[in-house]
Amino acid sequence: MKHDQEDLSLKTVRIGIVGAKFAGSFHADVWKNLPGAEITAVVNRGEEARLAFQKKYGIRKAYADYRDLLADPDVDVVDVCVPNYLHGEISSAALLAGKHVICEKPFATTMEDAEKVLEAWKKSGRSYFYAEDWIFAPALKRAEAIYRSGGIGKGFYFKGKETHSGSHSPYAQTIEYCGGGAIIHLGSHPIGYFNHLLGLPSEVTGCCNGGRKDNFIHKSLEGEDWGLGVLHYPGGEKVLVEGNYITVGGMDDVVEFYGDQGVIKVELTFGSPLSVFSTKGIDYTVEKAETTVGWSRPAVGESESLGYRPELAHFLACIQGTETQIAGTTAQGGFDTFRIIHTLYRSSREGRTLPIV
Repeated sequence: MKHDQEDLSLKTVRIGIVGAKFAGSFHADVWKNLPGAEITAVVNRGEEARLAFQKKYGIRKAYADYRDLLADPDVDVVDVCVPNYLHGEISSAALLAGKHVICEKPFATTMEDAEKVLEAWKKSGRSYFYAEDWIFAPALKRAEAIYRSGGIGKGFYFKGKETHSGSHSPYAQTIEYCGGGAIIHLGSHPIGYFNHLLGLPSEVTGCCNGGRKDNFIHKSLEGEDWGLGVLHYPGGEKVLVEGNYITVGGMDDVVEFYGDQGVIKVELTFGSPLSVFSTKGIDYTVEKAETTVGWSRPAVGESESLGYRPELAHFLACIQGTETQIAGTTAQGGFDTFRIIHTLYRSSREGRTLPIV
């Protein structure tokens, strides 16, 4: 959707962040270093986290209720960085309140909420930005350019996964709050990326653990701790996507392209050029790493390498009217990614390949 002339004339885009935990901090670190962006408000229900976040980033206003943010005339964009189950509710309300929206994955946790967001986007005339950072990761952008230029010939098979040892957030433990398990929480990245690269598949075949006793390791988790899907495309291409909570050693993100004249392999998280050996351990190597003792490959510039900084820079430029939004990040792009996830879960439950609905 297009923004009006008033928005295009803004010299500084004023941002209200909803959520003062991990995702909110990741975004705030980027916003503070992007010319033309100003964080004017933060929302968090917990007072201690809210005030600490406000102080850390020098934010003028802080609210306990996101509705107060929506009524604030000093906020142009609502940046949604809260648990999954609130994504649909806050995004819809913000759009209808006349705010632009940036929302972390997933798009929503239920099809009903996803449809409400899409409808609110169409009705509001505001811009919605589905924050799939893989689309902007420099290594994947280079891989995409090689692929689209014909560097590996005709592509026919693709693979993508995000895996680690599991989320400790209480909101990731139940389907009501998360919308599923490892597929919606982690597998949404490769699914969103391939929706951007190849478009919407025609059919999906899903296979997931059933949660709790059926899980490999996480028996208390309602959602699956392992899942995969095969996306079937009208042109015959196949894409294998995976999300799991059974991988130790740190977050492992890998994407592969197979063509009739070549192969591309991308290691997003373990592709660091830095090697360190420590007998006592260092402060940080990569997200979810259980230990930093011995040899490790510490991540370098994650906000850049994982795509967060170029992603938010693109969204800012779109709001300012200097760039055209990438289709995979629109509300329609986010909705289509959710449709794939929704169909993958149905396919797994029913034990059959299903068309996208």
